[in-house]
Amino acid sequence: MQIKTVINKLSSGYDLTQQEAYDVVAAIAAEDLTDVQIAGFQVALKMKGPTVTEITGLAQGLRDQCTPIKPKVPGPLLDTCGTGGGQTTFNISTANALVAAGGGITVAKHGSRSIASHSGSADVLEALGVNIELTPAQSEQLIERIGIAFLNAQNFHPVMGRVWTPESQLGIKTIFFTIMGPLISPADAKRHIMGVFKPELVELMAEILAKLHFEHALVVHGLDNLDEISLLGKTSVAEVKDGQVKKYELTPEHFGFDRCTIEEVSGGMPDYNAQLIRDIFSGKERGPKRNMLLLNAAGALYVGGKAESLEQGIELAQEIIDSGAATRKLDELIEVSNKIGE
Repeated sequence: MQIKTVINKLSSGYDLTQQEAYDVVAAIAAEDLTDVQIAGFQVALKMKGPTVTEITGLAQGLRDQCTPIKPKVPGPLLDTCGTGGGQTTFNISTANALVAAGGGITVAKHGSRSIASHSGSADVLEALGVNIELTPAQSEQLIERIGIAFLNAQNFHPVMGRVWTPESQLGIKTIFFTIMGPLISPADAKRHIMGVFKPELVELMAEILAKLHFEHALVVHGLDNLDEISLLGKTSVAEVKDGQVKKYELTPEHFGFDRCTIEEVSGGMPDYNAQLIRDIFSGKERGPKRNMLLLNAAGALYVGGKAESLEQGIELAQEIIDSGAATRKLDELIEVSNKIGE
């Protein structure tokens, strides 16, 4: 595989074959590429725009190179990992994972540190006191013991570790830490609520999930540039179930919520977001930020099989938070992740 040929092809606007995309991942894993070449590939693919064929090749390559885990648990595994890249909120998908686990769903939360925003899932969980540097075996054990673990992408995907340095130095989110992340869960979670940062990704990602035989998933994009179910306005949704994709839109009013502004649900640095999650779980924060989490947690509880509809999911999410179950699950994750990691 000649990386110069690949980069030239992409920069000239030509698409790669699935095998060419796969071979790039293999070359990175074999340490055949320099950081400059990796960065060149990342930027060239981003500027051209990835195709379904290229995404499939890269995803298959990353899956083949990762360290998989297979926790022995009853029922399906849920992931709430999204692409990131929308307007900055308060780590809603991470809070969502904790609510879902508090509701009895087994959660394998895939994610990483932030590149372009203030706080990624790894950053806010670390600020909360969770040990985010567990080995794959320890993460598997954690899921089996308490029903939730954070799977730090760099600890499972050697290739992600290699692309992290050039990507972070570029300061832009490329395909590896956006589109690819939700597709390459080391736990092979087949239930998923996935926020995406562009409206055109909603149907594209849903079609890929259907091809990858996901059991039940929601791909969502808030049309006010949010990679979440939005409280600001309309949300575009593609629901994947039984190999079929169904598209529809949601509005806050449909669920009895008032619309809000981005400032009312925005986040900040990891410590700020960590305290905000605590405040929502404790009942101190009961405004738009809580409602935004309820909307997204409803999606997780729905695809996770605990709610028969989003409306029922909102009611259940309220119960999980108000009963203290979400706080207890967070505290359990902090305690046990640190004990296992000793």
